[in-house]
Amino acid sequence: MSLINMSQKKFILTISGHDPTSAAGMTMDVMVASKLNFHCLSVINNLTIQDAKKLYKVVNVNEKFFNKSLRNLEKNFEVSGIKIGAISSHKIIEETINFLKSKQKIPIIIDPIIKAGGGGLFLKKENLNLALKKLYPLASLLTPNKEELFYLTGLTKPTDSIKKLQDLGINKIYVTGNEINKNIVNTLYVDGEKKLEVKTSKLDKKIHGTGCALSTSILCNLIKSKDLSKSCKEANNFMEKYLKNSLHTGEQDFINLNQ
Repeated sequence: MSLINMSQKKFILTISGHDPTSAAGMTMDVMVASKLNFHCLSVINNLTIQDAKKLYKVVNVNEKFFNKSLRNLEKNFEVSGIKIGAISSHKIIEETINFLKSKQKIPIIIDPIIKAGGGGLFLKKENLNLALKKLYPLASLLTPNKEELFYLTGLTKPTDSIKKLQDLGINKIYVTGNEINKNIVNTLYVDGEKKLEVKTSKLDKKIHGTGCALSTSILCNLIKSKDLSKSCKEANNFMEKYLKNSLHTGEQDFINLNQ
């Protein structure tokens, strides 16, 4: 039984990295969840040196420490959904897989972060096969951007890539960031079929942390509505609202949630 009174606010859990700019990673997940009236628990799996320009270094936390943190939260909180962000350690991917196997009754959103927005690699190729075969199939929804989709599959066409992921047991995929005629088009695929397209006007700026914010917003909306298409639409509306007046840094902008 949970030791926490759940009567007023539900809990989600993020397994993610720490971005010292607070514009992505665990900090962004916490801020988005709070904006949507959820309390976000967090287990950090890596520490980074990065700024608005680039990811310079990733240091993985000890997998035993990571596992103890997960299990302690599991013991003391009733979690309504889980968000997975950038994971960079083979051993932590394995620990996360074992943890998620008993959590299939709640929504699990996985944002398969390969690179930081300004450059620098999180998911190395030696860890990619493990994530594809055993981690990503546990997701209620995978949220790659177009470039990540092609990196995951080694292919260059969306339909071929979706089919390859489907063959691996990854059946719900929300592909983001496809630029068509000055619009950004995000597409939801379910069991290989296109279920939803959401179009927004392309902004003339690059914004750090959009993938983190979008996937966390989808999770919160999915817990509320239990409707995947509706949750993706609501998350896009959330992003459109807060991206317009982003914080300018001289490099990539930051999402401004204080509006």
